[in-house]
Amino acid sequence: MIDLLLTAVLFIHVICAVFLVGSSIFVWVIVWPASSIAMPDEKQRTGFMSVMGKKYALWTNISILLLTVTGILLVYLYRPTYITDFSYAITTQWGYVLTVKIVSVALMYGILYGNNLWHGKKFPKLAEAGQFEELKRMRRYSHIFSFITVGLMVVIILIAEVLAGVFF
Repeated sequence: MIDLLLTAVLFIHVICAVFLVGSSIFVWVIVWPASSIAMPDEKQRTGFMSVMGKKYALWTNISILLLTVTGILLVYLYRPTYITDFSYAITTQWGYVLTVKIVSVALMYGILYGNNLWHGKKFPKLAEAGQFEELKRMRRYSHIFSFITVGLMVVIILIAEVLAGVFF
């Protein structure tokens, strides 16, 4: 029975990770550049990206919630000592790698949500007001934070592979 639970939790965790990372890369590699070509009008493109972003945010938030819950469950089910004995986090190789992953995830969440909270509602307002120079300036900063977030997602995937024993 425990094997079935582990398999189900791991499956949900992996599917949510695939969705979060894959869709984030898809948005930045395909959707954003295509929106510039399909909608040269800045106001229209910003409106589209805002609508798309709101819909995308719902599924991103669900994925992040499930990743967090299933991640904690996986640690508890596979290595409960990590949760009950803090020294395990810094005295074992597995615990150290997991601690690096947790810190990376926390940093990624902070940048992701911080960027969205800071810039998210400003873009449509600037586009609507016709303040395109300010919009471009803010977008540059937002894109830097977004690329850092996607980069951290990829690093987290690599750390997860190490934890799973893929590399050793």
